[in-house]
Amino acid sequence: MLENLRRMMIIYKRAWKWILLSQVFVMLGAIFMLLIPQQVSQLVNDGVLAGDVTVVVDSVLAMLLFAILAATFSMSNLYIAARIGEGTAHFLRTELYKKIQTFSFGNLDRYPVGDLMVRLTSDIYQINMAANYAVRFLLFAPFMILVALVLVYISSPSLVFIFVLVILTTGVIFGIVSWLLQKQFRNRQKKLDGLNNVLQEDFAGVRVIKAFVRQDYENNRFREANDTFRQASLSPLRTSAVILPAIFLILGLSNALVIYYGGEQVVAGIIDVGEIIAFTQYFFFILAQLWILSFVLPQIISAEASAGRLAELWDTKPLVKDNPGVVPAGAVDIKGRVEFENVSFSYEGTGGPEAIEGISFVAEPGKTVAFLGPTGSGKSTVVNLIPRFYDVTKGRITIDGRDVRDFPQDSLRGIVNSALQESVLFSGTIRENIAFANPSLPYDAVTMAAKAADADSFVSAIPGTYESRVARRGANFSGGQRQRLSIARAIAGKPRVLILDDSTSAVDVATESRIQAELDSLLPGTTRLVVAQRISTVLMADLIILLDGGKVVDRGSHAELMEKSPLYREIFESQLGGVRKEDLS
Repeated sequence: MLENLRRMMIIYKRAWKWILLSQVFVMLGAIFMLLIPQQVSQLVNDGVLAGDVTVVVDSVLAMLLFAILAATFSMSNLYIAARIGEGTAHFLRTELYKKIQTFSFGNLDRYPVGDLMVRLTSDIYQINMAANYAVRFLLFAPFMILVALVLVYISSPSLVFIFVLVILTTGVIFGIVSWLLQKQFRNRQKKLDGLNNVLQEDFAGVRVIKAFVRQDYENNRFREANDTFRQASLSPLRTSAVILPAIFLILGLSNALVIYYGGEQVVAGIIDVGEIIAFTQYFFFILAQLWILSFVLPQIISAEASAGRLAELWDTKPLVKDNPGVVPAGAVDIKGRVEFENVSFSYEGTGGPEAIEGISFVAEPGKTVAFLGPTGSGKSTVVNLIPRFYDVTKGRITIDGRDVRDFPQDSLRGIVNSALQESVLFSGTIRENIAFANPSLPYDAVTMAAKAADADSFVSAIPGTYESRVARRGANFSGGQRQRLSIARAIAGKPRVLILDDSTSAVDVATESRIQAELDSLLPGTTRLVVAQRISTVLMADLIILLDGGKVVDRGSHAELMEKSPLYREIFESQLGGVRKEDLS
């Protein structure tokens, strides 16, 4: 039980002195609080009943002193607990964020954004609260109960059985509730993942929803996810709700036993009235501690479920890893010759269905190789294997004869830059986005890359030009503008191999032609691999590879494919049927 939380105890390796100090404060606060009933007993027996005013005054002053000391130690412990709870959350957020940054594309495919957001917010918050409560109460409550039990045994041994009965019964209830809560909290967090994923999709696609008048459908989809989460949230609440009434019932019955048996013993002269009053105060302390535990226990069980979800992230190993002893290669030493040697790949790993199969080709330095084919034919998969976003399942890919798996990933991705299918921009300035890979990139290099991507014209027209702010995900730019800024980011470092993964789909043909011409001028020796849905993008490529069903079905220049490939001619006719073939040959 609580295995995942125990794993996280390593977090407190450097904070053990503070934790130890907090628990010293806990015990001192508990001791001074437990001394108060002893003074009450003395005040009643030796002061009030005996008519001794001095004893009354001394007892009242002693109780006041003990209360002040108990409050001081409790406040000190509360301060340390708050710092430890927040420190725990800060550490987990930092380390898990860094861990997620090590994930390869294959790992990220298995964790939706909404799922990761819940884990790094809600789940960490649950652990934060559990750490806070644990430092404050996990030793305090049992210590109070144990010391109260010892003091009652010393002063009223005949009534100890009532204490033991209460503690054992409560322990059984807590054990059953804990077992139920673990599953329920785990299920609640899973349903929260689902709700968050719906929110992410709907907010990101709200314009599409409105454009297709699908508000009612999405409202219903959200309502279903929200209702599912509500039901999953109610289950642990219903279970937790049993604890407090059960405790009050047990303690109410126990209090009746105390009065009954205690009253008999007072009448018989075995114990004094003051001892009965002290005993009832100890019972009040036990009531308070069990009431606290009724809140702490569900929080810790919830944190255990959350810790399991974080441990799952922590235990996830990147699917793409650097091989031991790999040596970086300087970009100046790379010519940019890319070769695929009978490459196959499956997103599910060895033995899974293959997305591409038996791909072989050579991209010579400074040449352009284009990939064309129907949607789902494997074009993006092919180019994503070059910078090792995924690792091949069979065969190998080489750059200048060296297997890409023999490059460190950082070094490889300095040689191979990509303008990905999705043009993502980050909050900041335009300049920071273009110089994303190298923040110290000179201003002239930034503007040169923007000009080559045909972005300088619209950037220069914005007040602030390259220092203008970019909204979250580039929402203040059109799709074509985002694509051009993404291309500028990819070419700013002058890579030896440039991948353009359908990265001009949102720009017009004239703009696309200008970008291609500028790239020829800016990066004359760079090998280009271009994925395209639009045939106009690939017409001037040195080699066009036609893919279908994950396999190469033909290859050649535009003119060669027009002569020998029915599929290529079909694509050409469907897109450019109104243009004279001789003008494009």
